[in-house]
Amino acid sequence: MLITLALIISAFYIFDHAWKVAAIAHFFRRPAPPVPQPWPSLSLVQPITASPNDLEAVFTLRAQKPYPGNLEQVLVFDATDSDSQAIFQKVQEKFPAWQPTIVLTDAPGGVALKTVKQLAGLEQATGEIICFIDDDILLRPETLPTLVRHLEAGIGATFGLACYTNWRTVWGGLMSAFVNANALLNYIPPTYLADPYTITGHLYALRRADFDAIGGLAGMEQRLDDDHELARRVTKAGLRNRQTPALYDVDNDLPTLSAFLAQMKRWFVFPREMMLPGAPLPAQALTFAASLPNLLPGFILLIALLERSAAPALAACLLAFYAAYIWNTHAYLQRPTPPWGWALLLLVALVLPFQILFLLFSNNTILWRGQKIHVRRGGEYDRLP
Repeated sequence: MLITLALIISAFYIFDHAWKVAAIAHFFRRPAPPVPQPWPSLSLVQPITASPNDLEAVFTLRAQKPYPGNLEQVLVFDATDSDSQAIFQKVQEKFPAWQPTIVLTDAPGGVALKTVKQLAGLEQATGEIICFIDDDILLRPETLPTLVRHLEAGIGATFGLACYTNWRTVWGGLMSAFVNANALLNYIPPTYLADPYTITGHLYALRRADFDAIGGLAGMEQRLDDDHELARRVTKAGLRNRQTPALYDVDNDLPTLSAFLAQMKRWFVFPREMMLPGAPLPAQALTFAASLPNLLPGFILLIALLERSAAPALAACLLAFYAAYIWNTHAYLQRPTPPWGWALLLLVALVLPFQILFLLFSNNTILWRGQKIHVRRGGEYDRLP
């Protein structure tokens, strides 16, 4: 009985990976929208919050004009964050032609949350396109042009796909292995079944006219879910959120196990409390249906521990997992995995899905950039001592 169950689960898992890889291949083969003539002006609004990541690398890429049209960059710092400001000044000395607008914010405790910084940056932004970007995003040359090209008629917001590149520590590497193994599989195939009901908050773009018409970020000062709420406003206005093939790198520094666990918890408390409650029931069902197959190799491992003859079914699942990872990273993400990183993928396939399942039942207290925050259902929050 256990062997039969293991074989059925294995067959379903392989089928699930096969159709998802096929969808990804089709997605990246789609013809790109035409190049705008001329390129619209773009305002890149960048909240900076005491980043533990490699800000110098981030700023260096920002300084190299990552957009073919008129680009206006707005950097928003906490007034007390002298370290980040010093890194900016160091990079600007190397690239004196880079002259972004600098905005300083004051907030209780010296740290303003992202939405507050975004609102402060918007007051200085004048571009036809508004693009928000996090402070750990390393732009590729084609990233911003791809986002803008996909802002066609009827499209309210465009967003891209993350590739994690930090392999300097075991925990940074585990996060990179986790994201790179799952991002394309979890984000792209569901778009063939329904339009995205949310957007990825790392980096997203909207036309300024549409942004203002749907209310922008008005009323979000006390919310953590700027991306989810904005996506809801886009949909409510009769526009669509579009997943694009715009790839960008994320250098996420996680030096310790506690840092890794804190980030994983934040990632899954946020959607549980802020994204899914406001989503239609079919969209919630699609989200779970796309994610639940990730648990299957772990279940087969449990069966194999009880019944050794189930080992071939486990091996078949792991072969499908590694094959999809190799194909997606080589063909699309195009960033290398160090030799020692391949062992971490076993944890991604067999252990982390159960950690995520556990996190779905954890409390609502998260840690972010040295701040302790209680997330309220619906998007608001309380700062804790």
